[in-house]
Amino acid sequence: MKSKEKLTTSTIKSDKKSETTRDESLAIIYFQTTDLWKRLCEEHMDLFNTTCDEYTLLLNSEIQQLEYKIKEKEEIITRIKGLEELRRDLIKDLATVHGKEVDSVSKLLEVMTAYEVERKEKHLFRFNALLIDMIEKIQAQNKKNQLFINKALRSLKEIRLAAMGEKNYQTYTAKGATSNTLAR
Repeated sequence: MKSKEKLTTSTIKSDKKSETTRDESLAIIYFQTTDLWKRLCEEHMDLFNTTCDEYTLLLNSEIQQLEYKIKEKEEIITRIKGLEELRRDLIKDLATVHGKEVDSVSKLLEVMTAYEVERKEKHLFRFNALLIDMIEKIQAQNKKNQLFINKALRSLKEIRLAAMGEKNYQTYTAKGATSNTLAR
């Protein structure tokens, strides 16, 4: 009878210990994830600022400075790629600790949301919302930059054709791209 009691008591202690270890591991992964999201937000903010600077340089036709800005932008993107590798590693670690498949950012956030509610903190949720906002702003600014570059290239083409004595008639799509060219 005593051996069954010891077995049950040791099993309960073991289960509590493994649960505590799991909770501690989850807490560590939560803080690592939150820190990573903060770093991603900072890098994306730098990327957004660099993209805005790029547009300003395009407007001012400062091509040499634009080349440096593009190199700076590439360096930021490289750092973001490194952080993305860390993110993938954290997802794998979380899947191991959680005991269920965590194969995407949305699953990671779902698991961490339960932890955030328990701790009454929403740091990861807020950083994720900020990160999504920054990415959308970067995409919009990149689109603006690309439209400006397309217009500049079109103007250069028109100048070249005019210098050669050719007339050029074009129609444009809603996005500003050339849809039809007629040269005479």
